[in-house]
Amino acid sequence: MAKFILREMSDVRKTGKRQVYPKLVVHDTLDTEHFIHEVQKHISGMSRGVLQGAITAISEALVCVLSEGNNVTIDGIGTFSTSLKFIDGKPDEIQGDDDRLLYRYVGVKNVNFRPSPYLMHELRMKTRFERMMSGVKALKKNRFTPEERLKNALKIIDAKGYMTLSEYAHANNLSRTVACTELAAITSDTTSQITTSGQGSHKVWVRRG
Repeated sequence: MAKFILREMSDVRKTGKRQVYPKLVVHDTLDTEHFIHEVQKHISGMSRGVLQGAITAISEALVCVLSEGNNVTIDGIGTFSTSLKFIDGKPDEIQGDDDRLLYRYVGVKNVNFRPSPYLMHELRMKTRFERMMSGVKALKKNRFTPEERLKNALKIIDAKGYMTLSEYAHANNLSRTVACTELAAITSDTTSQITTSGQGSHKVWVRRG
């Protein structure tokens, strides 16, 4: 049975309201080996090696098909699609009526997944929840204001030329999830002093040029 707790939401809009939401307590993250073991419970006569090969082939086929500009729908699972982003460091805004946005370089931002109605229906029907603890787990109040957190970030960037997500989270006493959300809001503001460089596991934050 899945377990959950209730957590208090961060009041980012300063409304004064203390809203709560249910949060899943993740029991484990299954690796491929354990997932194959689960698949074998639903199918007979198929070896682990065959299933491993099928998973590898699906991964390679997804890369091939998505890279050609297609979406992929797998019945009973869902639809995979690709989102894009500029990777040339240039402004995202149109600079004027005659700006044709020439010489822009685009890369893959993420792979999006939309679950199928069947998957969602089966998941909702078969999942049972148990509350792990009573009460609401309140968010720890941060000792830094948003302005102070920004200053802490700039100190790190000025000292070494860039800042990682972990460094921002540690310097400002935040979880990685909250830190990631804050940095996304900061970099989306084109007037802010911080922007991103790189992507994926190599993504860092730097001073906006």
